[in-house]
Amino acid sequence: MFRFGYQVETYRFGKRALGLYFVLAVVALGYCGAAGPASASLERELTLAECIALAVRNNRDLAAGRLDRLAQKLSLQDAEDEFRPSPSFGMSLNHNSTGAELGGRSESSNIGVSPRVTLRMPTGGNFSLSAPNTVQISEDGDEQYRQNVEISFKQPLLRGGGTQVGTAGIVAARRAEQLGVLGFKSAVMGLVTQTILAYRNVIRSKRAVEIAKRSVQRARELLEVNRILIDTGRMAKQDIVQTEANIAERELGLTEAEGSLNDARLALIDILDIDSRTWIRPTEPLRMEAARHNADRSVMLALKNRTDYLSALLGIESAKTALAVANNARKWGLDLDLTASFGHRGRSLSEAYGRFDDTYGVGLSVDIPLGANLGARQRNYEKARIALRRSHLRLAELRQSIDVEVRAAVRDVEVQRRRAELAKRARELTERKLEIERIKLHAGLTTNFRVVRFEDDLVRSQNNEIGAVIAYLNALTALDRTQGTTLDTWRIEIDSPVDEGENK
Repeated sequence: MFRFGYQVETYRFGKRALGLYFVLAVVALGYCGAAGPASASLERELTLAECIALAVRNNRDLAAGRLDRLAQKLSLQDAEDEFRPSPSFGMSLNHNSTGAELGGRSESSNIGVSPRVTLRMPTGGNFSLSAPNTVQISEDGDEQYRQNVEISFKQPLLRGGGTQVGTAGIVAARRAEQLGVLGFKSAVMGLVTQTILAYRNVIRSKRAVEIAKRSVQRARELLEVNRILIDTGRMAKQDIVQTEANIAERELGLTEAEGSLNDARLALIDILDIDSRTWIRPTEPLRMEAARHNADRSVMLALKNRTDYLSALLGIESAKTALAVANNARKWGLDLDLTASFGHRGRSLSEAYGRFDDTYGVGLSVDIPLGANLGARQRNYEKARIALRRSHLRLAELRQSIDVEVRAAVRDVEVQRRRAELAKRARELTERKLEIERIKLHAGLTTNFRVVRFEDDLVRSQNNEIGAVIAYLNALTALDRTQGTTLDTWRIEIDSPVDEGENK
């Protein structure tokens, strides 16, 4: 299992994806011809799990996605601050000069401080607590102190009231955060699938080179047999031309296979974002995993894990919230206002703070939408209702599409498994057929043409077997992607974003 964070990633892989297998390594080391690496220092043996780790760590699109996720996390924190106390502190200094009608001017100065705390309530209300304190100093030095504590609370009773409307903003921010996580998971799954397919394509191309090399070797051995038969008078001398032409064709096939291997290698390197001169030696074996899949269970897994389906569910919830807000906006505005004030004034601090005069207030305010304003709100409500219905239709369509897609993927796994088994059997029989024909050639009971034709059959059956096995493994990978279980299969965990400051 490897845990994938947005700033720091650590990787841990299970038994399924680790290990070094000598069989493929020996074959790989034997391949040092024209398709070999330019420099031994750039050779690199990689398991499939290691390739996935490199791709996830180096991919620039995922790096940009990690930054986007961090920005979304900060936006969510901003939204969650909406219901936290918001303190503030104000200060003021004023100087007034007033002229009298009979001449002369009076001067005075005012100094004030005003601490304040506001709190938005999930019900849509607003609470405020402030303590404005002022001192007025006249030109003759007289001081006038005033202290006050003010409490106010405003609660919408109709429009704008209620927890569903009051918390709509923070709920929307949380859903946006969830959608961001789902989008990032989808990007990781797509990259993992792309890496797996490219890695197996390298294996297939490498096996094709090995098959072509063995084919060239067998053709040369056949040439030696032909020479012996000619020397013993059991074959016409001109018949050897066919064998020599066969060798040329085999060498051409080898050159083409080496070119395909280099193309597959570069395609994988492009995904891994490593030095293009690196010669990758895949060490992952091609193992047929005997696995049976139940279509109904796979559909349930897909509905539980598919990021597009989960995103559609979130879309319905967002549409429901938008409909509730639009419906609430059609109501009258009816607000309850509660106020309380405690304060006093005096010529000294002790006199000003010696006692409190209290004042209480309660009020209702009404705002009735009329005319175009009311019509616009009604239209917004109808639009929100239509959007909700469309969201339900999209979800039903997506569910149907997922059901068909998953069942097709399960069926394809079974078809490819059977195809791989038949390809293996065909290759075994073709090998036996060629062996028998070679024995008959030594005995002079067959022709050179038949041996060459059976050699073609063997090369074709060997490539077919490799292609069938890889097609089966790719079908399993496609089923994982269709079910949305790619990250679970490869034990990849996506952590929450980590702040750069915490990293440091």
